[in-house]
Amino acid sequence: MNKRITMTFVLGLMLGSALSLHAAPKYTFTDLSSNSSFAIANAINNQGQIAGYQSIQVPLPSIPGSTVSTFTATLWNGFTGKGTLLAPPAFDVSSVANDLNDSGQVVGFTSDLSGKTNAVRWENGSTTLIPSINAFYGNPLSLNETGEIAGIIGPDDSSRFFAYWDRNLTPTLQGHSGGDYAINDSGHIAGSFEFSPGNFQAGISSNGTLTAIGTLGASSDTPLDINNQGMVVGNGVTLANNIRAFLYDGETLSALRMIPGIGGQTFANAINELGQVVGSSVAAGGAFEHATLWNGYQVFDLNNFLDENSKSAGWVLTEALDINDHGWVVGEAENSITGEKHAFLFSSDNPIPPVPEPQLYFMWLAGLVLVGLMLRNKV
Repeated sequence: MNKRITMTFVLGLMLGSALSLHAAPKYTFTDLSSNSSFAIANAINNQGQIAGYQSIQVPLPSIPGSTVSTFTATLWNGFTGKGTLLAPPAFDVSSVANDLNDSGQVVGFTSDLSGKTNAVRWENGSTTLIPSINAFYGNPLSLNETGEIAGIIGPDDSSRFFAYWDRNLTPTLQGHSGGDYAINDSGHIAGSFEFSPGNFQAGISSNGTLTAIGTLGASSDTPLDINNQGMVVGNGVTLANNIRAFLYDGETLSALRMIPGIGGQTFANAINELGQVVGSSVAAGGAFEHATLWNGYQVFDLNNFLDENSKSAGWVLTEALDINDHGWVVGEAENSITGEKHAFLFSSDNPIPPVPEPQLYFMWLAGLVLVGLMLRNKV
């Protein structure tokens, strides 16, 4: 092999190896709710704060000495694993935290025994009622860094309307609701919108203008998150009536890969600013549900990175609900021994690396093509 071919071959190897020059990812599993039999972590910010809710035992007023379980919104510190109750647990009130931003503002709701649900914001230990236009149902689902909120309002338990709250918490109704909603820092909102009476489609609302993003085959696609690049993730139904996770990259909506050899259904819940997507994969027949991460063309079962002690203790990561820009993941884990479901944090100093830039793929492919051409000419 002459020097030219040797140099070209080395160039190709260097370009190709640029995609793999990363130590094997390693994560630390943290059980965020060891004192609760049921908990879910819904969101994590870049400061390591985690919002969700957990089951708390409270006294039952009618029967002295008895307790009843109620859901209570919780804010966890990802570095210590300690949780702080955002609302005092009470027999007639439950609460859930849905989302939070890097400033530590948390949005969610409280509900009473009658089913009335009040939208609330928690910040620095205080609780603020979010106006819901005298609605019976108020549920703020997503919060951006400027304090804008997207969610749902309903005058009764059956009618639902998509709502937007500005940074002063002033609400406006945006039409009938077709599903969940997420808002990015530019105020662009992804969700299921009524493009015409009774015609709901997955789309993006930008300054009142609706843009459809396509479908996996059926018209029941549900966007669940949007990042600041306008990339949207969610779940869609194919023509074969299968539920698949999707990614909209700003131009094309496509199904995300399935874990090889598993089949079944996939669900995407969140996307970070690096384009990493998290959700879950459910095997055909429901044999298992595993937390999943998609990274460009790659798909990972996060349980493959769970340490052996946690596996031996019965823990299975069933659903990933959010991922921050450091690659930390939160969600729900189930214990196969006790049957309990706990909120978890999967933190790492060496997480699965970000999605490779497209130009890196092109360089790698160009290197391989160049090697092939040089070897062919040599022959």
